[in-house]
Amino acid sequence: MIATMYKRRMKAAFALSSIVMLIGISVFFIDRPDSLQNWLNLSSIGIVGLFLFFTGVSNQIKYNKVKDIQIHESKASLLELDHLVLKKDIGFFPRLLLFEKSGHFVGTIKPIRIAFIFYPMSLLLRDSLIMALPITYGVFSNKGNVLFTFKRKGMKKSIVTVKNVHGRKLGEYVQEDWKSLVNIKGELRDADDKLILPVKVKAFSGDFTLTDSEGRQWARFYNGYFPHEYTNIFRDVYNDIVELSDNLSKHHKMLLIAMIGFLFLQRNQ
Repeated sequence: MIATMYKRRMKAAFALSSIVMLIGISVFFIDRPDSLQNWLNLSSIGIVGLFLFFTGVSNQIKYNKVKDIQIHESKASLLELDHLVLKKDIGFFPRLLLFEKSGHFVGTIKPIRIAFIFYPMSLLLRDSLIMALPITYGVFSNKGNVLFTFKRKGMKKSIVTVKNVHGRKLGEYVQEDWKSLVNIKGELRDADDKLILPVKVKAFSGDFTLTDSEGRQWARFYNGYFPHEYTNIFRDVYNDIVELSDNLSKHHKMLLIAMIGFLFLQRNQ
């Protein structure tokens, strides 16, 4: 799955680079630059095309390094893990691939019901704005089975409702979107609207250490930290790994993973 991820990135980058370059060539022959400003505008198109091309080359190198490494699907349940490696995947809408740090694939977080009208918007909006759309996301096992779902609603605040596969509400993550530029604050609540976990995330780095009222740590993330011994598998400069408590109920683990998934889906990279 890791090799497939890099291959998709490579193909997408090369395809976009070709499109941008063709646009630049078309502009050159249709309306040749006759001033310094026009040359600068045309050059900017070329720079974007070259950037995308070298992004493709970079991902091709990563793909070649990992394509022969045999990495099997994880035998562990997503809800049993004490950590998750989260990787943004290519698509019209934000989606995440979930791994163990050993490289074993454990699941996916991706949209499952998308209104047709949202597709043109996906080409114009950044991930943080796309996540403001009322789209249902599913958390899938590595076998492709839906484990649970979540969907955001609200204007001044994000209200992310988490449901099991039968549509029963498990709880909500409520996030204050506009009150602070320094920290993202929210609350994880159960189905009875009872607070079970206060959430505070550093807005710029994304770092968090989540602890409940009894002092138990639920999850921790430090932006930029990743065990060096696993960088031969995960070849990106930045790899996100979240530590998870293994002393949570299945119910609370679902709520926690949905909340973390929402936070990482709306990050702009």
